[in-house]
Amino acid sequence: MISALLLTSALLFAGLLVRARLRILQVLYIPAAITGGLIGLAILQYATRAAPTLTLPIVDELRGWPGILISVVFAGLFLDKPAKPAKPIRQVIRPVVRQANMVWVISIGQVAIGLLAVWLIIEPLRLPPFNGDVPIYFGQLIEAGFVGGHGTSAALGEVYKNLEFDNVKDYAFFMATIGLIYSVVSGLVFVNLAVRRHWFRDAADVELATVSGLEAANAERSLGMAKVNAEVLDPLVFQAILLAGAYAVGLGLQTLTNFFVYDGLPLFLFTLIGGWIVRDAMSRLGLGHLIDPETIRRLVAAAMEYLIVAAIASLNLTLVIQSIAPLMVLLLAGFVWSAICLLVIGRRLLPQRYWFELGIINYGMSTGVTASGLMLLRIIDKDFESGAAEDYALAAPLSSPFVGGGLITLVVIPKMLMALGTATSALILLGAVGCLLLLGHALARDV
Repeated sequence: MISALLLTSALLFAGLLVRARLRILQVLYIPAAITGGLIGLAILQYATRAAPTLTLPIVDELRGWPGILISVVFAGLFLDKPAKPAKPIRQVIRPVVRQANMVWVISIGQVAIGLLAVWLIIEPLRLPPFNGDVPIYFGQLIEAGFVGGHGTSAALGEVYKNLEFDNVKDYAFFMATIGLIYSVVSGLVFVNLAVRRHWFRDAADVELATVSGLEAANAERSLGMAKVNAEVLDPLVFQAILLAGAYAVGLGLQTLTNFFVYDGLPLFLFTLIGGWIVRDAMSRLGLGHLIDPETIRRLVAAAMEYLIVAAIASLNLTLVIQSIAPLMVLLLAGFVWSAICLLVIGRRLLPQRYWFELGIINYGMSTGVTASGLMLLRIIDKDFESGAAEDYALAAPLSSPFVGGGLITLVVIPKMLMALGTATSALILLGAVGCLLLLGHALARDV
């Protein structure tokens, strides 16, 4: 773990320096974490061959980080905002259900599109290395890598490994990594477009200035406030304790749920609730003023940086290169579907007052990770004032236990594919997407 931490820290620093030197990375708004991750990927690919005994344990360690760090991100989602008066249930339930329905459309649609791509393109063209004999799991890789991310990719790999299908994890990790890069690059393109088209409130106030990453040396600003006396306890440590407390509460809730109710809900859902509990508990105890939102945001942002660089650097490219043609077909299909969901479907199914704010979170989630969506949202809604982040979080219990890494992703669809095959499963899921679209239009009426 120490070696992995030192390596990722060095990669982040290298990514910052390279980004500061290459203008193209600044124009495309490529974060230093992605640049550093790609540098790490190149280094580890060589090192794995030259010194596997030394390198493989580090790669294995890095592959376990994304699932942990995204839970840290969610632990701070509510913790970094002051408590607000509760909205009437009627004002909350409808937009939350509409958001959950949108996630179902995106997720089930990704599986349906992937299966159609296998059935209608990859198999007829006999693309190598499968030459027409495409593994039954292949069409599910878009959802596994895009909506699901690295955590779901690992889980689905284990599911299919038990069904005697190897290599699923490597393919899914590749999809997740490419999706992560595409998520940021394409997401920024859509944000630029939204600014010009005024698709969200205060669009005129958003500036997308090109920066090298070293401007802070000439524009220093505070990254937080000291809420406790440093002579008693370092203020940064105190905020880290609050974040750790939210994580611990979430871990405890997940353990209880797994024991008494259902084993399989993602940890990030519970750490989200944990942050809410810790924030409200501090408020009720009269200690809410000790929470420093800016410091919490910086700690969460640090977790996001390490998540991205670890996920990219630990990717195994050997098998992926051999299957690049069919994987490219899936990637293109996933890119097109995600854009349609943002610009066409989301605009009609999501609340009109903040359809783009909520849509860009979904876009980031559906191509990379939720952290990407939140990063894109912060550009146009810095303090999460639109209500989009709140709707997204509250809708998670209606979607995450089922799709994008839940029961349907890991249990229902694999069994369906094994029993019915690619073509029949594609048609069934396409019909399901149609029903979800009709439900979404019904929920959007008179709103």
